[in-house]
Amino acid sequence: MKGAGRGSLVFIGATASRRGGPRSAAFAPAKAAQRSLAESMARSLWPSGIHVALIIVDGMVDLPQTRRAMPDKPDSFFIKPSGVAEIAFQLTRQDRSAWSFEVEARPFRESW
Repeated sequence: MKGAGRGSLVFIGATASRRGGPRSAAFAPAKAAQRSLAESMARSLWPSGIHVALIIVDGMVDLPQTRRAMPDKPDSFFIKPSGVAEIAFQLTRQDRSAWSFEVEARPFRESW
């Protein structure tokens, strides 16, 4: 990517990277480290034309195992993987004059 002067690296993170919770003692520090790594890489690689970005997923991803664990939750509770993939795709298409580093994805019904 450096040789070509272009490319994209998109990390998928979580809200836990910004704040820990009573049940996230192992998860939150790992996601905080991931966010810090992504930001360091962005600062290092953006000048070379490589877009590094982070998608913060704030909610439950709609996967078979999450549906089994939460059968009472409506569709509006979940984030569709295709929605996160669309954000990642759009990040790779951003104009260099207005790159985003961090974008959040959450279901429209999320009370944040």
